[in-house]
Amino acid sequence: MCKIDNCKQSVKMPESQAGAVLFTALVLMVLMTLLAVTMMGNTAIDEKMAQNSQEQNRAFQAAETGIEMALANNSTLSTSNGFDASGNNTFVGEDKKTTSTGDDRVFSQNSSGDGYGVSIEYTSVFLQKTPVTRGSGFDSSFANYWFEIQSKARTDTGASSTVALGMFQVGSN
Repeated sequence: MCKIDNCKQSVKMPESQAGAVLFTALVLMVLMTLLAVTMMGNTAIDEKMAQNSQEQNRAFQAAETGIEMALANNSTLSTSNGFDASGNNTFVGEDKKTTSTGDDRVFSQNSSGDGYGVSIEYTSVFLQKTPVTRGSGFDSSFANYWFEIQSKARTDTGASSTVALGMFQVGSN
């Protein structure tokens, strides 16, 4: 039995464990720092991938807009739009932004000046004339005129997309 005043017990730490807690804490802090740095790197990569995906989508939507612009242009579905003997496209747009180098003429609409940072270019080619199909309601005085419209868009960041549309128009033979 011990008296109330004499009941003190002393706990003695072994000499070999002096500073072990500090070392363990430092190791855990280094591991947590490495984990945090790795997660920040992954976040930056994910952000870049999302930005690239957004830019590719902008380019695709702009190329789709180019198809709509081509269909709105009266000279797009013209039978004089074709290829010359050298294989160059002979399509000429009616807009003042039409560029012409030799026989290679392409209507080019550049909208980078309005803040979107996208340039759009489209071409139209007359492919062939075919007779209308039986039962279509048209007689032999009509024909199908087949065209291919292609639109290319490029963003300021370098993303690009191309959309092609094949279509025909019924006209007089």
